[in-house]
Amino acid sequence: MSALAESMRLILLAETPEWATLLRARLTSLDAAWPLITAPSWTAASSLFDDDVPALLLTTPACQPEPGCCSLPVVLLLDHEPVEPPADAYDWLVRSQLSDEVLRRCLRYAGERARLQGALQRLAEQDVLTGIANRQGFQALLAGRLAEYQGRGLALGHLDLDNFKHVNDALGYQAGDRLILQVVARLKAQLEAGDSLARLGSDEFALLLDTRRDPRRAERLAERIVEALSEPYWLDGESLLLGCSLGLTYARAGLAADPLMWHAHIAMQQAKAVQGCTFHLYDERVHGGARSKADLESELRRALRRDELELHYQPRLCLQSGRILGLEALVRWRHEQRGLLGPDEFVPLAEESGLIVPLGYWVISRALRDMQWLRGRGLPALHMAVNLSFRQFQDSQLLPTLSRLIEERGVDAERLEFELTETAVMRRSEQVQQTMQALGRLGVRFSLDDFGTGFSSFVHLNNLPITLLKIDKSFVGGMGERAENRQLVRAMINLAHNLHLQVVAEGVENAEQLALLRQFGCDQVQGYLISKPLPLTELARFLVFGMRQPLLTGTPS
Repeated sequence: MSALAESMRLILLAETPEWATLLRARLTSLDAAWPLITAPSWTAASSLFDDDVPALLLTTPACQPEPGCCSLPVVLLLDHEPVEPPADAYDWLVRSQLSDEVLRRCLRYAGERARLQGALQRLAEQDVLTGIANRQGFQALLAGRLAEYQGRGLALGHLDLDNFKHVNDALGYQAGDRLILQVVARLKAQLEAGDSLARLGSDEFALLLDTRRDPRRAERLAERIVEALSEPYWLDGESLLLGCSLGLTYARAGLAADPLMWHAHIAMQQAKAVQGCTFHLYDERVHGGARSKADLESELRRALRRDELELHYQPRLCLQSGRILGLEALVRWRHEQRGLLGPDEFVPLAEESGLIVPLGYWVISRALRDMQWLRGRGLPALHMAVNLSFRQFQDSQLLPTLSRLIEERGVDAERLEFELTETAVMRRSEQVQQTMQALGRLGVRFSLDDFGTGFSSFVHLNNLPITLLKIDKSFVGGMGERAENRQLVRAMINLAHNLHLQVVAEGVENAEQLALLRQFGCDQVQGYLISKPLPLTELARFLVFGMRQPLLTGTPS
């Protein structure tokens, strides 16, 4: 026998003692130092040895454990040669064909195959740099411990290093690796037997803590961990301080691995809101809102994949000609339980989670498709205004994606208009200006949305390729109440015209507002007096039948 095989144990499950007698005789003949342990069932056998000791299960079909119950490599003991290779078995032995050489080859093959698969499993579940478990390995470990302890006596920590990316950027990835090794060494120094440590990502770690003997141990350990990690690190002879955020949660009966990891993640995010090294304990009552937000985010991802969103379009009226000149595309979410949701109920969440980028591309694609649909029904060409978030404005794929969509839909790029908020335009003027100029070369035009609610620099505003200003509805709605509000709207319109910009007033709801805006020289209006936002088919009927002459004279239709 090879030296590698000598440390393996043989576990025998059989209904009768004949197999035990036969195998012991062959093992004695081979002079093999393989202990043969007999047991009536796998349940009884599994408690007889340590999981860390390599072992091989030899079993008759009647005693074979159910699939998934036994992690050991299996050799089946058969009375006759099988017609097909048995499932869930490494190899098999036939009673009448059992010889010293057959047994030697079988045990060597099964043992070496088990060691190879074990090595591959360790590589798949082990972090290459640190040697501790990776995310995959930790999830398996966590699920196993929760089942073993029935969800009791365990605490889970999720630790994130603050500003680790800056270390990589400033000092290089090799220095970052050395820093990670120092962090792992400090964490290991705080842990005891029964605790586990894993690396979930480049700068994220998980700690599984045994609290069976001391229910409050986890919090005291968390204090020591954040204190240890707050000490300076030494890299290439220089001292470096690095913050950390640790989220802590306790397991309980009935709570699976995934929600437990999510609770620890939420607590870590709460800790991250505080400067320096700190930890935060998850509280179900406090964090219920975060859970519901996470559920809504997950639902929004599914809605994007399943095309459960839709666009409604609000017309814009030209006060000079009395014709509809443009549309604003407004996204809606037809939620299964909550009905039709407006953008205020999910767009902020999309902004926060990063879903605003794919959501924005969906809106652009659908708006261009609907522009094509309207033109195909003989309706006049209209300007299509789409709200563009600052986050999408920063996306490197905006220009090539937009170019492709315009070409695919065969629409006139000059009919497409992006609405930007003052806050977005003023954040990083140079980048904004370059992106707007590149899009402008395609023919796209821009409008400044919610004008008057931000902090525009008029000098800077004059340097941007903006065609229209949209006066926020809060100013339009206040014109009937105070003379100062009327003067403010008039001043905004005059300012825009002095900058050679057109003006669109939002939120026009009555004839008095319409008359004042026409008196002030406003170019276009938009609001419920003209039309509420309409689904595409209703919009088509409105464009054909809905407009009436009384709007031009200031009386509602």
